[in-house]
Amino acid sequence: MPYEGQFASKSAHSGFLKNPDIKEFLNDCKYLTPPSDAEAQNMASLFIEPPQAEAKLPSFVIAVDGSNYESSLDDKLPSTKVGYIQIGSLLIILREFASLRVGKFVDPFKVAELQDNNSALTFSMPSANIKWGSKLNVRDSFRAAVDDQFIGVRTRFNPDDPLTSLRSTLFHLASLRPGELGTGNPHSLRIHKCPDCGKGPLEVEDVPDQQKCQFCGADVYPTDCLRIWEEVNDYQSNQIAISRLMLALEQLIPLHYMRHFYKNAPLMLNEMAFFIDGPLAVFGNPAWMHRSIMIFLQEVNRKLSKHGQGPLSIIGLQKTGQVVDHVALIERFIPNNRILAIDDEYRYKFILSGRDPSGQGFGFETYFGQDFIYKTPSGRTFVFALPYPYGSKESPGVDFTQEKVKFENYQQLPHALKLINYLESDLYENAVIPIALAHRFTAISFRPGGRVLDLLTRASLNR
Repeated sequence: MPYEGQFASKSAHSGFLKNPDIKEFLNDCKYLTPPSDAEAQNMASLFIEPPQAEAKLPSFVIAVDGSNYESSLDDKLPSTKVGYIQIGSLLIILREFASLRVGKFVDPFKVAELQDNNSALTFSMPSANIKWGSKLNVRDSFRAAVDDQFIGVRTRFNPDDPLTSLRSTLFHLASLRPGELGTGNPHSLRIHKCPDCGKGPLEVEDVPDQQKCQFCGADVYPTDCLRIWEEVNDYQSNQIAISRLMLALEQLIPLHYMRHFYKNAPLMLNEMAFFIDGPLAVFGNPAWMHRSIMIFLQEVNRKLSKHGQGPLSIIGLQKTGQVVDHVALIERFIPNNRILAIDDEYRYKFILSGRDPSGQGFGFETYFGQDFIYKTPSGRTFVFALPYPYGSKESPGVDFTQEKVKFENYQQLPHALKLINYLESDLYENAVIPIALAHRFTAISFRPGGRVLDLLTRASLNR
């Protein structure tokens, strides 16, 4: 790192250019490369016309997107930081959606009115060199602040009932975990080990009271089960932990809505569709949630089926990533109105070339939904995901790697395609309006949004 006012040499890179080891290293690297026209046409030939089935549009669409920012306390103390996360949930009533358009354009005033149907949850947490309350270090401060906000009034459907909080939804999911860490009781969960003494597992209850480790007496928090605290450092940026928490929240908050309707008005779920930004997957230490999510969705779909209703409509829409990059290389060869369910053979051959296939199938430890590539009749291309049609990837007698790519297993596919066609937008390349608007109302730009948070942080902490 340079001293303040010290600038890099204009010729410092010359050592890299002359180093034969660098050239050898680069020559040995394997990465995604543009296919030849013949190769791209071969890939495009694997796409088929979408399955035809009667499909109806939902009455309501809920889109969820997140953004995060890590703010420094002072320009002179750049290593002292606070983290911020904002998760936006946008409701679109489809019968009102048509009124947004004026000819080929979108009425900006009516789009602005959608902000009234946009709800943003904000989370703030201590990062490097910041302690919260009476806690003695950053890690414990981070843990306590996250738990406090998960159970906070802002996440409750009923402000007077802690059991309607986001933390209670986490309890419900954690109780469904397969193996010794699952309790089967939605009011209790198990933490794999105490963050203080390392012993475990520990069982905690869904109560507002502070709970203690049964081995050492240290404070433990239900949200410790996410294990994000393991990535928190005292003296360095905690951007990784903050991003990991944001990604977990982007999956948890839609499930929070689903759980609420499941308990109070289950048939309303059949009138809804949920758009989630990104793949249907949970990465990093909270990845265990993906199995619980599969079990929960199967439980909900069974109840809907008993009432003659179809399964939940959940669509994960990817704007960036390896699959999106791959599609950019071949989409001009794909005819309009074509779809592909990405199987493991295709993924490892054309997208993840150079990587050894997973013995249990791609995404075995992280994904709860199947990726599709879809080129609409109008010529826009989308990478989206639908939830797997099973509650487990290890169902007896089921070859999951084969079953997950069969179109006939996705009853909600025609509905998802019809909705994407209806909502596709010229606002951004290959965008759908709900996700584009959710991001617009949620994103924290470096300027001016990030600057405003910097000023807020400094004004509050320097009082």
